[in-house]
Order: sequence, then C-alpha cells, then structure tokens
Amino acid sequence: GHITAETLMDILRDKASGICVDSEGFRTAGSMVSVLPRDPAVPCVHFFTATPDPSRSVFKPFVFVAGIKPVPQVTSPTFPDDPAKRIPRFQRAVDRRHELYRRHQAALEMME
Repeated sequence: GHITAETLMDILRDKASGICVDSEGFRTAGSMVSVLPRDPAVPCVHFFTATPDPSRSVFKPFVFVAGIKPVPQVTSPTFPDDPAKRIPRFQRAVDRRHELYRRHQAALEMME
C-alpha cells in the first residue's frame, strides 16, 4: 500500500494499540513524522507535536534547509522592555507563550 504522513500521524495517535500513551506512569512526550523525498532537490519536511498526547496534538511542519529565512511565527518572541532584563527583575508579567503554542491551544479547543 501507500503510506502517507497522515497515515503515520494516525498510527501515532492510536491509543487502543498502546502506541499513544497518556497514563499509567508513562506518557508519550512528543511525536515526529518525517517526509523524506527521493528527489534530492525537494526538501524534507518534519512534523512535530512537541506536546504530550499526539491524539490531541497538532503536527506542525518544519523544513530545515540552508539559507532559509525564518518567519515570525517560528522565532522566539521578544519583548521591548523585557521585565527579565530590568533591575529589579520580574516586576511585571508578560505572556511568554509562543505563537505556535497559542495556535496549538486554539486548534485543540476546536478539536474538542
């Protein structure tokens, strides 16, 4: 048959088989599926959950190639006047959640 990235993601989300574990003292820490094309001119795509329980996670695509220009959605957030860099430190709070995490949470809410 023909196995796709989606097929592998479904397998990693399968709790009945015991592949996806979310209890009993052991938990799936994160999952990854990679698409490795035979054509060397086509970049590989790696999908990561980076969150526990792939059955409730979104697989996010990443491509690693030389000379790629990062887009704002995948760079760490920066804060002008960051309270961690001020003396005294942490006198106020900022929302440090990454944009991808925020979007993951929104997608999870939609899935539920």
